[in-house]
Amino acid sequence: VLLYASNMHNWVLCAVSLFALVCVCFVDGGALQFQVRSDVVVSPFRHVFEECVGSGHAALALRADFQEQLIQAHHDLGFRRIRFHGLLVDDMSVVLPAENGNPGVMFSFFNIDRIFDFLLKIGMKPLVEISFMPSLLASGNKTWSHYNANITPPKNATLWSELISSLAQHLIQRYGADEVRSWHFEVWNEPNCCPDFFWDQGEESYFRFYNLTAQALKSVDKKLQVGGPATAMSGWLDDFLKFCSKYNVPYDFISTHEYPTDPPGPQSRTFFTNVLANSRSVVGANTSLFYTEYDDGYNDASSYGAAFVVYQNYMARDIVDILSFWVFSDIFEEAGLYPDPYAKWMPVDGLMNVYGVPKPNYRAFQLLHWAGDQLLQTTPDTFSSTNETVSVFGVSGNGTSIFIVNWNVYKLPIASQDVTVTVTGLKELKKQAVAYYIDENHTTSYSTWESMGSPMYPSPSQVDALKKASSLVPQTIDLVPSSSSSSSSSDAVQFTVTALPYSVINVIIA
Repeated sequence: VLLYASNMHNWVLCAVSLFALVCVCFVDGGALQFQVRSDVVVSPFRHVFEECVGSGHAALALRADFQEQLIQAHHDLGFRRIRFHGLLVDDMSVVLPAENGNPGVMFSFFNIDRIFDFLLKIGMKPLVEISFMPSLLASGNKTWSHYNANITPPKNATLWSELISSLAQHLIQRYGADEVRSWHFEVWNEPNCCPDFFWDQGEESYFRFYNLTAQALKSVDKKLQVGGPATAMSGWLDDFLKFCSKYNVPYDFISTHEYPTDPPGPQSRTFFTNVLANSRSVVGANTSLFYTEYDDGYNDASSYGAAFVVYQNYMARDIVDILSFWVFSDIFEEAGLYPDPYAKWMPVDGLMNVYGVPKPNYRAFQLLHWAGDQLLQTTPDTFSSTNETVSVFGVSGNGTSIFIVNWNVYKLPIASQDVTVTVTGLKELKKQAVAYYIDENHTTSYSTWESMGSPMYPSPSQVDALKKASSLVPQTIDLVPSSSSSSSSSDAVQFTVTALPYSVINVIIA
């Protein structure tokens, strides 16, 4: 059941979310029909999508607006960890020339402390991406991004190991061994990307570098959790596991990334999930599998991304252990921090724009966060269908909530659908329910921004108006008593809604 007090309005709603994604079974008037058994739990609903969220690079976490947005996202969406690039890059001042003109270098963890102190204070943890190379330790001068992240290996393996072990010792001294053991240390970012985009050597070089880094961490505390290969496009997993097995290299989890628009691009609704399932088959059932980057691939502020989020997070629930959306905010500067409130061409799909205005995908995560953790029996199941676009799944807690999702990949057929859902097994019949809509007419502030004249630098009052337009607004819908083949007429109700293309509807029976 949903227990929610909005920051933007005073609605307080008690209900638990049962998610219903819709299948194609035509009934009177051409509506699709589904049934949810509110009294039959079929499995847990793992919120793997809340385990972590991505952000830009580490230094951004020192900004006040970044921190304000993260506090809101943590509160509204339940994210437990955050991952960012560039913990060790030069703008973090981690490796500096030795003081007083002495030869060599010194280590400074001041900025790292400031960030990690903040995260722990608000109830989050870091998923520590160990990247990139401090220029004073680098073997070359090849860089990437607006913030000049050095992507070359260390010139001195001993000094690199000293940096990593010193960092681990410092973190344990500051936060305690038990706390730091609960973190995850991921070695580098996408060493196989583009190619030579984040790592200017090859696969074997990265594997040796991973071993060097993992051994340095484990030399401080064998219970520290380390993993990789943090690759793009689910790459190198089998080779990485073989290397670790051959040379007795430690790893506690396997991490990688996938975007639905990665080559060859999305072929169907299940394409993304199929890739994740293949990775699970490679790493095996007993190894933690983290997808530490993904998004919808199209980086816009429409409801497409919201429907993608609900569909894919449901599908991935039993495949991966972490599914970390990239990123929570458009405060992001791989190519520089652009001011555009709704720049569709930007290489990032933040859940909030630079002014902290939630996008439809933010609201989708919010509905998922409100949902309970027990899946209910829902029929028919069309999630794995590549021919249909509507599906339904149910989650219970202190009540019953039903989600209807109408989603397909861009350029494949999709249309509005009337959907009738029968809910059985209710302990008490209700005459009304609360519904939340995410579609082209609800929670989308983009059209409001256009009506303002598309200001590049909206005023504070305009930002407030955009936030209001992005809000989830509860609506009341009628529930009609219904008889069912699986239950008596006294415990079943029915409702009908229209699911627009790329939409999410959450109907909550308190």
